[in-house]
Parts: sequence; C-alpha cells; structure tokens
Amino acid sequence: MGTLNPNPAHQNLPSSYTVLVFLRHLAAPIVLFSDNPVTLYDEIRRHIQQANAESPKLLEKPGTGPLKKVSFLDTEITGVALQAEPGSR
Repeated sequence: MGTLNPNPAHQNLPSSYTVLVFLRHLAAPIVLFSDNPVTLYDEIRRHIQQANAESPKLLEKPGTGPLKKVSFLDTEITGVALQAEPGSR
C-alpha cells in the first residue's frame, strides 16, 4: 500500500499545520503544533510501524502550542495525520 505524502519535497511547512495523534480509548485526537510538522508526522508514523505489544515504548513529544509536552505509549497510537489549519493552503 502506498503512503500519502502531503509534502513530496519535505520542505518546512508553515506553522499553520498541526499533527493529529489518534490514541486508542480517546475520542478526540491529540493536537500537536510543531516547528517541523512533517518530521514529527514521519517520526510518529515510524513508531506506529515499529510498535511491539510485547515491549511498549513511552514516547514524549514537545509541542509549541497549548500542549507543551505530551507522553503516550507507541502501542496505543491508532493513527497520525498532518492537518492544515483553516485559512492556510
């Protein structure tokens, strides 16, 4: 299955992009603002691919928005998305 690449050149995106992290047992995603959202998106995607239920890993991510730091287990991540905020292109 091919992967969706929202930014083929992997350029820095405007700060109006956020990374949404979907976790098991949470209805709403965690919204992370980052200086380099594509790198954060790619990193979390790699953690999803490498997650092992026998050996869960605690991930701690800093944020530049309202959430300054968040921690969660890699085995609890159900998805990740890169989202443009309203008004940005």
